[in-house]
Amino acid sequence: MLARSDLEIIEQHVDEKYFDKDKLVKYLSMHSIVGSEIFSYCDKRVGRDGSTSYSNWLDDKYGYKPLPVANFIRRIPFYFYVNDYSDNHVGDLHCLISGIIRDDKDEKALEKLYQSLEYMLYEKKLSLTDIFCYIVDQTHHVSNAEMFFQWKHYLQLCDELGSSDYLPNCFITSYNEVLEKKGLSPIIYEISEIGIGEVSWRTGTQIEFEGTFPCDRSGQPIMKWIGLQVKNARNITCSQDKSSRGRLFVELTPSTTIHALNCYNNKDDEDCWYQIYAGPQTMEFDYEILKVSRKRLKYTQQDVANAIGATVRTYQKWENGETTPDGHYLLRLLNWLDIRDIQDVVRYTE
Repeated sequence: MLARSDLEIIEQHVDEKYFDKDKLVKYLSMHSIVGSEIFSYCDKRVGRDGSTSYSNWLDDKYGYKPLPVANFIRRIPFYFYVNDYSDNHVGDLHCLISGIIRDDKDEKALEKLYQSLEYMLYEKKLSLTDIFCYIVDQTHHVSNAEMFFQWKHYLQLCDELGSSDYLPNCFITSYNEVLEKKGLSPIIYEISEIGIGEVSWRTGTQIEFEGTFPCDRSGQPIMKWIGLQVKNARNITCSQDKSSRGRLFVELTPSTTIHALNCYNNKDDEDCWYQIYAGPQTMEFDYEILKVSRKRLKYTQQDVANAIGATVRTYQKWENGETTPDGHYLLRLLNWLDIRDIQDVVRYTE
């Protein structure tokens, strides 16, 4: 026999339009363990072409496992939630489970999800619409399970800090703020590929990056939390909505330098910063490469001078760093000394 509180949960969270409440009560009254057949048994199939109203992940061996009646009833609000997608609210249990299954088929991850849902509903008193739709609204992505768990952690930190800002306007910014307040390491958001194999695009004096970028209240990117080190830029702006992916724009000057975190290495490697851009005023001719290349090829200074049509004294001044070859002689040097990459004769003042 179900308790009054059990019946109240069913009455409040099971919509008669989509599910047969009498069948649900009957099943729960007759069983001690609830199997996945409960969903198809109660579903009225009122969707388009007779589709079900419950998440089809609940039929999957990874989406649901048999539960005692008491545990099942506690999770009824999530199992039987049907989003009508009004007011542009997008998100439901299907979205969250699909994100879990895609990233990790461990049942522990699913149990972690359900415990997080219970915490948000019963302890934090958040509405089901907020629980299922907040992260989707933030990211414009329907299955971001990783950020959902970060949100659960954020709520716990809010409790410790005495904050009630449970639905911040920009989650990734607010989360890093509370992490730092608690003495924890913030998340550093690395740039993503902006094209196939491309980490940036350049148009004139502007370089463009793609990724998720925390911004302050005025919409300016918070660079200490972004995997870019930018020096001497004219301006840095960001085009992004809440916690969704966006674009970051760096307006260049002749002395701008840009390094990106882990943009060329594997995720399992140690952190590494790679130079993406360096302005002309940060570049110098690396005269030491001339001596290294000449000796590698076993040439004398006179051999090189004769080959490129210069005096030996002129060549000696280049190799010693006293003067710099102009473009005409630089091309000849690159050719004769077999220096195939122009970057090999460049070093940066910083």
